[in-house]
Amino acid sequence: MPRLRSGQPPSEWSGLKYGFELGQPPCPGFRPDEWVETLANARRFVDDFGAQADQLGWDAVTLFGVHPTSGIRRGDWCGVLMPCGYPVRELTAEFLRVHLWRCQRNKPRHRGVAVWEFGRG
Repeated sequence: MPRLRSGQPPSEWSGLKYGFELGQPPCPGFRPDEWVETLANARRFVDDFGAQADQLGWDAVTLFGVHPTSGIRRGDWCGVLMPCGYPVRELTAEFLRVHLWRCQRNKPRHRGVAVWEFGRG
């Protein structure tokens, strides 16, 4: 997918805006309340940092990835915002800051699917 330079986040990230029921986690491992909080923080991230993240080279799986069958139960496949209990405060090419923690870009160790693609084929 080519990088957008229009100041807009990638259109594929709109998967966070549609198709989710707040109380219904999309994959194994999320508690319903945890999913509500994670979805709100992920949507806020796209609104506040989406265009910048795209320009810095962050991609959907690095941010919103989950294991294709185990969901967030496999943390070594999860993107830096899956799950996410706090809003992102800072973004650079190497890391993003959530609350008191820095989440390095080199996560996940394995590449799964974006959370909105979980269970599709």
